Amino acid sequence: MLTSTLNELQVLLGGLGRTLLISVIGISMGLVLGMLMGAARHARVPVLSQLIACYANLFRCTPLLVQVVMLYFALPDLGIKLTPFDTSWLALGLWGAAYHTEIFRAGYGSVNPNEVVAARALGMSAPRAFLDVTLPLGVRASIPAATTMAITQFRSSSFMIAVGYQELTYVANRMVADTFKVFEIFGIAALAYLVVSNIIAIASRRLERAVAVPGLGAVK
Repeated sequence: MLTSTLNELQVLLGGLGRTLLISVIGISMGLVLGMLMGAARHARVPVLSQLIACYANLFRCTPLLVQVVMLYFALPDLGIKLTPFDTSWLALGLWGAAYHTEIFRAGYGSVNPNEVVAARALGMSAPRAFLDVTLPLGVRASIPAATTMAITQFRSSSFMIAVGYQELTYVANRMVADTFKVFEIFGIAALAYLVVSNIIAIASRRLERAVAVPGLGAVK
């Protein structure tokens, strides 16, 4: 009995490890692309800004599951075949980037214009003022919303069951089919999602405190 339980936990931990792998890659990709595309949207770069807006609208207004299926089953018709692993992190990254783009665009837009005016008055060029003033202040303001999206990306990794990637939900589902221990196995899986999500939230809260600027919405 004990040996069986330990084996089940080991298998679930393996699924959790694969979930964390695609989540880390997807979240990192979403954050980096979101910061860059959010900056382009904030700067209203001609043409590029409109293209990014269309991209963000497309990926935010269509279900992630549909995007996953399209990447895995439709791209081969165009000569592009992705593995379940590549499909998983790419889908999470592209989907997350659409949301992070708007999150960071709003963050940059929340910076007091007087801060930028002061920087320009000191002789900074527009790009330098963005890098030294708007970017750090905008990123600080975006941390809570970006954290929520990162947690959502982590939880949404369960959609990768659709392409056969052996993440936590896939593994739990297969184990239930073999053992019929629905409550125990899915209970452990749910607990794993809960624990990791709370770790992300706690880390984010500490990051907020670490980068808080007195007088500029510092975390209490």
